[in-house]
Amino acid sequence: MSNYTQYQDATDTTSGSSPIIWADCPTDEILHGGKGVHFFEDFLNAGAIAAAAGPIGTFLDSGSTATFADEINGAVVLTEATANEAVYIFGAPAFQITAEGGKFWFEARIKSNTVAASKQAWLVGLTDATATSEVIPLTGTGALSNHNTVGFHMPEANTTAFDTSYKANGVTAVEVNSDVGALVADTYVKLGMKFDPSDNKLRFYINGAEQAATYTVPNATGTDFPADVALKPIIGQLLGASASYTLTIDWLRVAQMRVS
Repeated sequence: MSNYTQYQDATDTTSGSSPIIWADCPTDEILHGGKGVHFFEDFLNAGAIAAAAGPIGTFLDSGSTATFADEINGAVVLTEATANEAVYIFGAPAFQITAEGGKFWFEARIKSNTVAASKQAWLVGLTDATATSEVIPLTGTGALSNHNTVGFHMPEANTTAFDTSYKANGVTAVEVNSDVGALVADTYVKLGMKFDPSDNKLRFYINGAEQAATYTVPNATGTDFPADVALKPIIGQLLGASASYTLTIDWLRVAQMRVS
């Protein structure tokens, strides 16, 4: 029997996974029956943030660190102190969002120590297998680089709002929902996505609240959406100013059903 999460209210600011996203994720079937792939990182294992060790990869620029937070239940703090430099954590390119693919779930709980303009850009979502660097998947100006990416993008110029966006390499980035959210410094927010091949809709969620615009995902033909490539979960920041700014990640959860 599938182990389904029980539904609660749609808007969910609690610390756990949002039921509106995960209620129909058959976790037991995926974990124990091989029906899909499931990744959950709560940052309790020291190997999880060490370069080239553990289940999480890291990119650490010269002015950056990835350290454990002094928080109950675990978290990791990505700190960067140099303008135009970056710090990221990422997983394996094990996921693909395409009309021909399996049902997909994604959510992460993060917070930043700043909401000031021109200080910090960040990305929470998926990107392709291209090696992560100080200009991939965010450029030196905090824009999406010319690679395959989908998720939540905070441009450098923004303050409390951000975008749900996607980009395929060689094609202009698209904002599905522009200037959404209401960020508060040092306050956690949960950012989630869900793709259902029954209607081919990719939906975006902020604290369990579905955002107004969805995107109809094409098949794996390589349009302006990165439907034709494998994608890896990634979270990180790039600075627009030289000062110590942090992005704290409480947890990251990603799952997808296999296609028979």
